[in-house]
Amino acid sequence: MSEWTIETAGVTDVRARNALVLAAAARSATAIDAVTGAVYVLRYGEIERLLNDPRLHGVGLSMFDHMGIASGPLRDWYGSLMFTNDGPRHDRLRRLVSKAFTPRAVDRLRPIAAAEIARRVARVRARGDGDLVATFDGVPMHAMCSLLGVPPGAVPEFVAWVSALSPIFGFMEPEQIAAATGAIGELLRYVEKLVEQRSHAPADDLITSLLRAEDAGDRLTRDETVTMVANLLVGGHDTTASQIACTLLALLDRPAALAELRGEPALLPSLVAETLRFQPGITAAPRTVVQPLEIGGVARPAGTMVMLSFLSAHRDAAVWRDADAFEPRRFADPSAPRLLAFGGGPHYCLGAALARMTIEEVVRAIAELAPKLTADPESIEWVQVLGVAPARLPVAL
Repeated sequence: MSEWTIETAGVTDVRARNALVLAAAARSATAIDAVTGAVYVLRYGEIERLLNDPRLHGVGLSMFDHMGIASGPLRDWYGSLMFTNDGPRHDRLRRLVSKAFTPRAVDRLRPIAAAEIARRVARVRARGDGDLVATFDGVPMHAMCSLLGVPPGAVPEFVAWVSALSPIFGFMEPEQIAAATGAIGELLRYVEKLVEQRSHAPADDLITSLLRAEDAGDRLTRDETVTMVANLLVGGHDTTASQIACTLLALLDRPAALAELRGEPALLPSLVAETLRFQPGITAAPRTVVQPLEIGGVARPAGTMVMLSFLSAHRDAAVWRDADAFEPRRFADPSAPRLLAFGGGPHYCLGAALARMTIEEVVRAIAELAPKLTADPESIEWVQVLGVAPARLPVAL
């Protein structure tokens, strides 16, 4: 059987790459990247199934092998993350961390996040204009650091370290590898001191909760706690920042939706969820076949690279009513399909509640500000680290 082929590798324009994927999804349930040989899975049902299939694993250290990072502190740390592990080791770490990283703990941060966002919005209000990407730069890190108990004065350092580490989930150039190697050393040393402090003086924060988390007598070791804190910081920084920018672009281009929110604040969760569906910052999840399985009616051997396309799954007309329309109330309906933006199965994003809360508070503040986008959306350049996002969002009041 001949499969549809696409050439996404080497396409640097985000919108052009997304268009290739969506065009392929209109023709086929799967497609093969002509350069890398990766299998793009394009339909919602198949992706939902595969997210829970144990025969698919994360990419592990394969990218590090490809980049020639055979040893050293960066590889040691990356190889110990939940993201790069599957099976019993991953399940144990996740079980312990999930006892500490709860939606209830996250919701206590909402007033803190709202205050930080309001401070930044006030500067835009005072000037009468601004760039919303720059305005909200670092907001996800402020939220995560508040959850962990990191002193506010240290947040800029964390932003710098984690920004240098964010490219590790893809292919890095030599200068990026050097910057990430330096950053992981400094970040781990700082976190080690925080963990040591909390072990002697517990506080109401995530680090203390991680140290206390227990499952059938099992606990995280001190080193595992340090690694996990860095895992959560790096995993949640660029992903949430990218989605904030994507969400704002979707809403600035639809001022009627923001006006609707001002009149009906309870619409906020549904509105934000619809932006995650319609304009995702994370467009796909990479996986590797570890045992032969069938995907799209074709037998795939072990070693096959797979890209689970959330972008096309969220536009699947067989699943979503008016899939290409932006509907602010879509997720207010309890029967709405499940959003795949945070993945699924064993690797469902632990930080989903924190990301949602942060994005919601940004949208709440922007709805009240009611800014107008001053650039043609088609003229705005897009960038990619882990997530994809518009590079700037110039607005005026």
